Amino acid sequence: MKIGVVALGGCWDSGLTAVLDVLRAADAARVRVDPALPPLEGVVVTAAEETVRTAGGLLVPSGRLIADCVPGVDLDLLLVPALAAQSPSTMVDALMRQDIRAVGSQLRRWAAAGGVLAAACTGTFVLAEAGLLDQRPATTTWWLRDLFQRRYPAVKLDMERMVVRDGDLVTAGAAFAHIDLTLSLVAQVSGRLASETAGALLIDARPTLSTGAISHYLEEHDQLVSDFEAWTRVHLDRPVTVADAALALGVTRRTLERRVRERLETSPYAFIRRLRAERAEHLRATTPLPTADIAQRVGYQDVSAIRRLRSGE
Repeated sequence: MKIGVVALGGCWDSGLTAVLDVLRAADAARVRVDPALPPLEGVVVTAAEETVRTAGGLLVPSGRLIADCVPGVDLDLLLVPALAAQSPSTMVDALMRQDIRAVGSQLRRWAAAGGVLAAACTGTFVLAEAGLLDQRPATTTWWLRDLFQRRYPAVKLDMERMVVRDGDLVTAGAAFAHIDLTLSLVAQVSGRLASETAGALLIDARPTLSTGAISHYLEEHDQLVSDFEAWTRVHLDRPVTVADAALALGVTRRTLERRVRERLETSPYAFIRRLRAERAEHLRATTPLPTADIAQRVGYQDVSAIRRLRSGE
């Protein structure tokens, strides 16, 4: 997964860097969880070839141009971090800037080409201003809720959840929701990986005032689904079934199927196939093993099965 993080003039410094740091931590944890998982990378992107100054005065060199990026080829997703507005009036002023309007135009082209978009905190205003949230469920930062509702009445504002996902669109709440947002994107690759990343970055036995920053992720995290993923990865070299996994995890098959469908929006069987395909692709790319050997290492005795995996059948 390669995520383009849009550098905006006057952006919230920690919003930009938190996304990049979480992705780096997730990619480091990926090797521990399963090297066959696709690498994760954050790439700074800009709308123009010029240095961007953050709200704190940091200078960000111009990155890859949004206009040069093809969805699904160069980048899998574009993420807009927060602008450091201090009041409703400064938020509106920021939206009127020429550079922000230019970014909005680039984001519309990205979306029209089928690209996935995400935004956190006041970054959601940039998407809404570009008309990309109309008739879609989305969330924003709590303290600018009234302004958001007045300015964008066509958006189906959801202030009950920290992260709102609607197909090719993901939005998140206040400033530190950049972490929640990025973890939710990592979880699309692997729930186990998101859990490992959260543990490495956020969980400590010592008391901290920021404990609440991860409460939403921990509440949403489903240990059974995470355990199912971990168990499956360990047993990928065997022809395991959903029933085998349920028995090993001490739950009924019906319970496992229901929880996987609720959290992953797919069936346990389809999820196992996805993990097999990931492992097979990793072995093809990193070893000289023939297809027959790769098939056995991902739980298939029949070479034709591995070929069907490759073709997506």
